[in-house]
Amino acid sequence: MKKINFLSFLTLLLFVTPAMAQEEAFFQDTIQTEIEPAFQEDIIFKRDTTKSEAQLNVLNLLVFGALDVGYEHLISDHTSAGVEFFSKVFNKNEGEDVDLSEVYSKDFSITGKFKYFLKDDQVGRGYYAEVFGMFSNGEHENDIKLTNEAGELETQEKLVEYTDLAFGIGVGGKFVAKQGFLIDVSFGIGRNLFDKYSPDIVLLPTVNVGYRF
Repeated sequence: MKKINFLSFLTLLLFVTPAMAQEEAFFQDTIQTEIEPAFQEDIIFKRDTTKSEAQLNVLNLLVFGALDVGYEHLISDHTSAGVEFFSKVFNKNEGEDVDLSEVYSKDFSITGKFKYFLKDDQVGRGYYAEVFGMFSNGEHENDIKLTNEAGELETQEKLVEYTDLAFGIGVGGKFVAKQGFLIDVSFGIGRNLFDKYSPDIVLLPTVNVGYRF
């Protein structure tokens, strides 16, 4: 009787073991298939982990001969603060009849910007709104009353040096590649507040290229 039971157990074992092995292999394949896409979806790119940016305004450099560089730091996924430095150091047409740099009255400026990015699922990129403050120095053409040789007052247009502080707003869009290279295009408008010889309106066109690191 014991021999019969042993043979029955051995026969059952021979049938059950391969079935269990097949079931275990199927279970492992199923887990691997489900886990692999999850890991692929969770890839974190450099643009979503780094917080600092260096930028160059190629519009001002190529068209107006001005050096305009900036640094920006991501405060959170939706906000950033930055500073930009502007100078007409490469203006080779100064004093000529055709001088594109005269579009800007300023010769030097420091601009601080605060940006708010609108998209919830992107880290510091996409469309944004901004506010800025700008300290600038330059020369602006003004109507000045002067005494002529006859001792009479007359109005003449003169370039007058100014130093002023402006505040304004703007909109733009920042597009960042996976590895950190970026293009930032924006347009801002503001107003000078204090110096009577400064231009009333301030325009800030920007086409920045840069890198997030």
